[in-house]
Amino acid sequence: MRSAVARHETLGAHDRDLPLPDHAGAVLASVETTDLLRQLSHEHREVLLHTYLCGRTAQETARILGIPAGTVKSRQHYALNTLRAKAGRGLRRER
Repeated sequence: MRSAVARHETLGAHDRDLPLPDHAGAVLASVETTDLLRQLSHEHREVLLHTYLCGRTAQETARILGIPAGTVKSRQHYALNTLRAKAGRGLRRER
């Protein structure tokens, strides 16, 4: 019987050469997106979740949150700009 260390070393050497599964890129993108969303303020994240994830209009989101539709649009605008800037910084760091 081979030792656990020998099995680990053998598997480890082969694992580096294996291609990533097809869904790995999607999982990584999802994790990165979740991390970016967590960096937003509660107000900005809340608006994006209602409008993008739930598919609600600015008017529907405004009614649910008890704020003017213009405030929803403004928060959405600033949230998206913040996400773009943060995502862009991450891309530049990887290069």
